[in-house]
Amino acid sequence: MENHIYLLFLLFLFQYYFLSISAASSNETDQQALLAFKNLVTSSSHVLADNWTKNTSFCSWFSVTCSPKRQRVVALELPNMQLQGTISSSLANLSFLSVLNPENNSFHDGIPFGLGHFPLLRVIDVRNNQLQGSIPTSLFQHQRVPKISLGFNKLGGEIWTGPWYVPELRALNLGNNSLTGIIPSSVGNATKLINFSLAGNRIRGNLPKEIGNLSQLAFLSLYDNQLTGSISTSLFNISSLVTVSLALNRLSGSLLLNEGNIVSNLEFLSVSNNQISGCIPSNICQLRELQVLSLSLNNITGEIPRNIGCLSNLEEFYIGDTPIKETIPTSIGNIFTLQYVDCTRNSLEGPIPPELGKLSNLRITVNFNNLSGTVPAATDLHLPNLKLLLLGENQLEGETLLFITNASKIEAVGLENNFLKGTIPTNLGNLRELRGLFLTSNQLMNEPREHELQFFNSLADCRMLRYLEVGYNPLNGILPNSIGNLSSTTEAVNLADAHISGFIPASTGNISGLITLVFKNNNLMGNIPSEIGKLKQLQGLSLSNNKLQRHISEAVCHLSNLVKLFLQVNELSGEIPECIGNLSMLLDLSLGSNKFSSKIPLSLWKMSGLLYFDVSRNSIEGEVTPDIGELKAILELNLSSNNLSGVIPSRLGELLHLQYLDLSNNSFSGQIPFSFSNLISIEYWDLSLYDLSGTIPKSLEKLSYLKSINVSYNVLDGEIPSGGVFANSTLQSFVGNKGLCGMHILEVLPCPITKSGQQSKSKKLVLKIVIPVVTSSFIIFLLVSIWIMKRKKIAKSKDVEKVPEINTYPLISYHEIQ
Repeated sequence: MENHIYLLFLLFLFQYYFLSISAASSNETDQQALLAFKNLVTSSSHVLADNWTKNTSFCSWFSVTCSPKRQRVVALELPNMQLQGTISSSLANLSFLSVLNPENNSFHDGIPFGLGHFPLLRVIDVRNNQLQGSIPTSLFQHQRVPKISLGFNKLGGEIWTGPWYVPELRALNLGNNSLTGIIPSSVGNATKLINFSLAGNRIRGNLPKEIGNLSQLAFLSLYDNQLTGSISTSLFNISSLVTVSLALNRLSGSLLLNEGNIVSNLEFLSVSNNQISGCIPSNICQLRELQVLSLSLNNITGEIPRNIGCLSNLEEFYIGDTPIKETIPTSIGNIFTLQYVDCTRNSLEGPIPPELGKLSNLRITVNFNNLSGTVPAATDLHLPNLKLLLLGENQLEGETLLFITNASKIEAVGLENNFLKGTIPTNLGNLRELRGLFLTSNQLMNEPREHELQFFNSLADCRMLRYLEVGYNPLNGILPNSIGNLSSTTEAVNLADAHISGFIPASTGNISGLITLVFKNNNLMGNIPSEIGKLKQLQGLSLSNNKLQRHISEAVCHLSNLVKLFLQVNELSGEIPECIGNLSMLLDLSLGSNKFSSKIPLSLWKMSGLLYFDVSRNSIEGEVTPDIGELKAILELNLSSNNLSGVIPSRLGELLHLQYLDLSNNSFSGQIPFSFSNLISIEYWDLSLYDLSGTIPKSLEKLSYLKSINVSYNVLDGEIPSGGVFANSTLQSFVGNKGLCGMHILEVLPCPITKSGQQSKSKKLVLKIVIPVVTSSFIIFLLVSIWIMKRKKIAKSKDVEKVPEINTYPLISYHEIQ
């Protein structure tokens, strides 16, 4: 008995020792795996390098969780730690790992394929990294994993098309990668799937009908892919479905719902930017929980269902950029939850339903339609919570805009390009949240018997205003000093073609946030106020087609961010300021049709970023210097109708991007530079009306983009080239040059054939005959000579063979003979 007890005791000690050794070995494996992972990772905070050391148990390391009994790693969670490096394949040795979460870091390279074989894996979340390569196929056959999140990486390759066997999978996020291939029908095997995202990839093919088998699916996000085919009606039979996003694909066919009653909890449905056709389903009311319906940018026809008011929970409705027509249903006014309606660029017609006045917090965009009738009167619409009203590009009429002033929370009003009359309200200051007022291209006027534009006084109270566009209206007034009281948030003021007279108020320089200022096509006079130079943010200044006088103030040169400066068609005079050449951001400079004199400042020729330069129809003198070759980016150059003289600089040929060149009506002399054949982008070219001499370079024929050339009224001579643009040119391009000739241009005399010409032709003919004859004769002579020499050599060798043999004898001296 004692022997048995002793043996049992030894056996217990042996097992305990074995388990201790095994546990120590397993712990050592986990520690080595973590250290190998650490060696491939860096971070600015050095959190792993400082914390993961052998001095402490790895179970106490930061972001590591161990099981309480076995002391094995079960979770490694490292989100949002700014880590960089690769995910070590050694993690595959963490055989008890259940959660791996290094999301929102900068890991690169691939996902170790061994990770898909963790038997206890429950969560793998590596989204928001820079991982590349393909997805381990083992993840699509893992029987226990409920969450796989690999979105927002650079993963590529085809999605696994083999059989999916993931019975416990509830969340699969593969969005925003570069995956290709098709969605396999075996996706229907993931019957517990709740969240499925493949958005932002390059998935093609049809939407498999087996998705309808996912009875627990709540969120389906497949937008921004290359999916084709139709949308299966079975999709709308999933009662758990809350969100469906299929936008930005190539889906076609009609949007259909099953007949009969369906139980739907769908709240978000977006199929915008596809090729969906047909009408909006008449049984759309089955989707009673719908909050967002986006159908824009499709081929949907017909009309908005008259009963759309049944969608009592609808908050946002997008139907823009479709050929939908008819009128806006009055029942839409019954959707009290409605906050945004977008019907931009449809074919809607008829009046604006007054029922819209019942809705609060509404933003409505119905631009670019055929709406007609009058705008609602102030008594018809009570919209204290109206946020957005965009009705531009329609056919609306009316003589009052007072209804706007009731919408105290409105942020933007767009009524441009309609037929509105009356005055601009002077109590717009009530709109304290107004950011944009767009009233251009109507028939709006100023207050009767008022000289100043009174509405500016009230707009000073709109401290959030950013855009004010009221041009192309017969306002008939002068700008008040109160324009300078506009909010510093104001970025754009457009009063083009508004019948404005008087002076530009100096207070305009107080609108410190201004980016664009447009006063063109008016009757403004006086000078450009120097206070304009205070607008440090200004990028566009358009004062063209007015009656502005005197010189350009050097204060304009303080506008360091200026991109476009339009001062053409005024009465400005004096010199063009040299300092304009310091405006390094300037791309478009138009000073034509003024009274500028003196020379073009040298600094303007050195504006290497300038794209458009026009100083035509002035009185500018002097020569164009070779520095013009510094305009490396120039596209259009117009120096016409001035008093420029001298020769045309050959460096003009260095302007390789130049498309339009007009040097006409000046006093240039000399010849057309041969370097002009290097203007490979030129399309229009006018060198008419001065004293150019010499010939037209034939090399200009190779300018393939040149469509129009005009060298009329010069003293050019010689033959007009016949290729390229010259082949289709008319007499008007060459008239006034008595020395030009060429048979291909109608009404231009053919070039005369002179004696020297005849002689040269005779010489050419003789050369064409004599040279071949002489050459062939020489070749024949050479061949005969070679043949004769070979014959002689053969004959000589035969004679040598016939010579008798000569015996040799010993020499005998004279004494021996004696």
